Amino acid sequence: MSENPTSAKAPAGSKTGSSAEASAKAGRYLKYAIGEIILVVIGILIALSLNNWNEKRKQEADFDKLIDALENEIIEIIDEANYEIAWAREVQSNASKILLNEISRKELLEDGNLRGLITLNRLDINSDDVSSLVNRQEDFPENYKVLIPHLKNYLKIEERYTESEIEYGEQITGYTDFLIKTQPWFSAINVVVLDSAALNKRVDFILKNPVYKNYLTSYVDGYKYSLREMIGVRSACLAILAEIKRIRGDFKADDIKELFGKYNITPYTEIGCEESEKPTGYFNEPPTYLPLFNSSNEISTVKWIDYGDNSVQEIQLKPGELKINPASKRMPENVVLEIIRNGECIMKYQAKENGFLLVQ
Repeated sequence: MSENPTSAKAPAGSKTGSSAEASAKAGRYLKYAIGEIILVVIGILIALSLNNWNEKRKQEADFDKLIDALENEIIEIIDEANYEIAWAREVQSNASKILLNEISRKELLEDGNLRGLITLNRLDINSDDVSSLVNRQEDFPENYKVLIPHLKNYLKIEERYTESEIEYGEQITGYTDFLIKTQPWFSAINVVVLDSAALNKRVDFILKNPVYKNYLTSYVDGYKYSLREMIGVRSACLAILAEIKRIRGDFKADDIKELFGKYNITPYTEIGCEESEKPTGYFNEPPTYLPLFNSSNEISTVKWIDYGDNSVQEIQLKPGELKINPASKRMPENVVLEIIRNGECIMKYQAKENGFLLVQ
């Protein structure tokens, strides 16, 4: 049989080998490309993460600056309120003495403050930082969100203070208009000397003119409600300041006591559950807003009697809660507060001027 050269087979793997090698190369390239893409994506994610971290740190630094400004503002308001509250109480006391004819002519001649009781005394409040923070409450870091209700409460009390100030300011304007129209000595009061005729006429007016006492009575009635709101402004500021310190410095009960003590605000006196439910001494100020701090680990109910209508009022304090009693449950500053746990009295506290409740 003759050999057929055309029937010889092609070398095995010549085409199939090339195809397999190409596929292998393509696979390796694809894997390399995917790896490169993954590395690029990882790099982008790391860059974004670093950028977000830096942005978060920047936002936290900016927020800390806002809190620094808030703290300084709050401290200024507390100092201002302390001064104006003390002044208001002195005015109230002196006005009562004049109305009861307990101030002598000699005292009036020698003391310009006694002669000038009916005047506008107001808190110089700048609440820009508080308002700014309330308007961006969605930006608050989680640990600072406890400040939000305190800031809102402060703005409510400040608004009530402003309204009360307008009301008694109108009384002062009416009194001043009356003096300008009817009392010739009034235009000379800023330049008179002690024994001048104008000064003596002014003292006579205070001692003898029933119109003055009517104006003074009206002024005192209006001013005491302004005083109530001033105390509320101070209490709200103390609560804000204490919360800032608790967030930043992990302040405990003794730290809060020391902090408030710097502003002459001291804890109420423990008197025991057996003490009677009645206020101490004469007290003519309307009920107000007071700082209440439950530093214990248990829920505590604060209970007291509203001496206006003899109704029983109460507020619940959560463990560690610091709050101001609301407008619907204002407290006299000389009230007796009973602390209830599990239905039983554990302690009573005698409230006082310039004080706060510290439950331990």
